[in-house]
Amino acid sequence: MNPPANPPATRTATRDELRTLFLFADLSDAQLDRLAGAGDVVTAEPGWLYREGEPATCFHVLLDGHVGLHHHGAGEDLEIGRTRQRGVYAGAWEAYLGDAAPAGYTSSLRVLEPSTFFVLPAATFGQVVREWFPMAVHLLEGLRIGLTEKQQLTSARERLLALGSLTAGLTHELGNPAAAMARTLAQLQDELRALEGSVRGLLPQLPVVPDHGAAPVPTDPLRRNDAEDALVDALDELGAPDPDDLAPVLVEHGFAAADLPADPGTAAWFARTVAVRSLVAEAATASARISALLASAGNYAQLDRAPQRWVDVRELLDAAISMLGAGAGRAVGNSRVSTRYEDVPQVLGHTGELTQVWTNLLDNALDALGPGGGLVTVTVHPDRDGVCVEIADDGPGIDPDVLPRVFEPFVTTKDVGEGTGLGLDIAWRVVVHRHHGRIDVESVPGNTVFRVWLPVDPPEETP
Repeated sequence: MNPPANPPATRTATRDELRTLFLFADLSDAQLDRLAGAGDVVTAEPGWLYREGEPATCFHVLLDGHVGLHHHGAGEDLEIGRTRQRGVYAGAWEAYLGDAAPAGYTSSLRVLEPSTFFVLPAATFGQVVREWFPMAVHLLEGLRIGLTEKQQLTSARERLLALGSLTAGLTHELGNPAAAMARTLAQLQDELRALEGSVRGLLPQLPVVPDHGAAPVPTDPLRRNDAEDALVDALDELGAPDPDDLAPVLVEHGFAAADLPADPGTAAWFARTVAVRSLVAEAATASARISALLASAGNYAQLDRAPQRWVDVRELLDAAISMLGAGAGRAVGNSRVSTRYEDVPQVLGHTGELTQVWTNLLDNALDALGPGGGLVTVTVHPDRDGVCVEIADDGPGIDPDVLPRVFEPFVTTKDVGEGTGLGLDIAWRVVVHRHHGRIDVESVPGNTVFRVWLPVDPPEETP
């Protein structure tokens, strides 16, 4: 940073001058003398006294003038407030934290008219606070840590709420065109069958094209290649166009060279009909998958504090599994998710928050398996007056030193930058505080089980 064009004027502070400031009013003469000898009285012209992010080198106390405090947020510089109050302070006021203090200023201070400050070096300010007020320092440290944790938890919650609102809006807007596409494809399939019938009415020699041939669909790659080669040769002999494109489709639907009509034109029509049916069927399958994902996203997006309602935890688990990229029994990367559901009663709960719990637990289980993969087993069964959900993985397990603290905030086994340490803390709060249930974990190499118990009829919530 370049030095200001007009360096501020400085002079030495006096004991009596400092005693008039509310911050120092109760200090002894010796303490005031020490501060006066360590700091300076600085007169600054209008402009920035310091900017957010610059090295936090000084603690400033306003003696006279007019200043504005600014903070950078949402991509712009925001003025938090203005004041003329004598004795207000700013700058490196957290220097008492020592090495844990922020390295840079956490806000910016703008001088609005010529102003005078008492300025202490940050190191001196931090030293005298720790030396003179040791108990107060411990209290402030605890308060700061608590506030930081609350802010992070609140911020995480707000982001989830924003994501839920965005997802809900998108699923609603996408749901209508997805449903329209599904209806259109269903009508297209009916029209194609009707068109085939009309063409056969005009050309009676055309055969009825079945939905599937009699030949088994080969699963072995070599046998499949042989079947495709045989069809390519047969289509070539009949003069059908694009045999390399048509042969794989015919093999996929169980047709062999012997199923093709002998007439070249009829054989080409037969192959094209199978190909068109196949494309429409694939589009219909993709459309159904989109609709299913939108339905899952709609359930998943309910992350607000909506009134409690009766829910089937199995449906919420299926939604969470789907949002993670696989239905039950399907692979996620190199891992597989298996479900074992018994008949269970519904529970009274908050849909979105419970879905968030299942997502956190499933994501942790899949992450624990690593790139090598493994098996995640989700079990649901009745247990006394409630429902028990167990999410188990056959990964390496949780470090015994970390296991007792996994539900504490900011405790994570993931690499730096990959986890916040808040997922299990949020799960614990939702299960225990919001739903009056229990959550625990057992872990040994090859078997880690998170177990959640939810009461069927929880006590009424207190406002």
